[in-house]
Amino acid sequence: MWQLGEPTGRFFGSFSHALDAKGRLTLPVRFRGQFGDQCFVTPSQYEDPCLVVWRVEDFNAFVGEVRAEHWADPEERRRLRSWASEAFEAEIDRLGRLMLPPSHRAYANLDHDVRVHGAFGTVELWDPATWERYRGGDRG
Repeated sequence: MWQLGEPTGRFFGSFSHALDAKGRLTLPVRFRGQFGDQCFVTPSQYEDPCLVVWRVEDFNAFVGEVRAEHWADPEERRRLRSWASEAFEAEIDRLGRLMLPPSHRAYANLDHDVRVHGAFGTVELWDPATWERYRGGDRG
């Protein structure tokens, strides 16, 4: 599986947030300063049912590393293309909000409430019920 090299961002903690009527999510104040005004959003590279928010620098480094290591393998190339086709660059407005398209919200089952988790070098966005099921499975 693809691995993130040494990220420059550091994200820890868990927060409960909600999507607004337009599908925007406000990032936790603790995380905002590490992003600036842009980020990338992707489905999980590990195929977990969540979205991943990346600092632009870390996303670009990750893509370069993964392409260099896995592009020659036809199956990995297929997976990379599929994953990359779902990635998008998002603007973060002055209030710390980013727009999540309906297709991405559907992928992660994000309807209203969102669990925002620091995941070392990235931020993960989870449906709260899905997160609780996932955590329960990890403990057992």
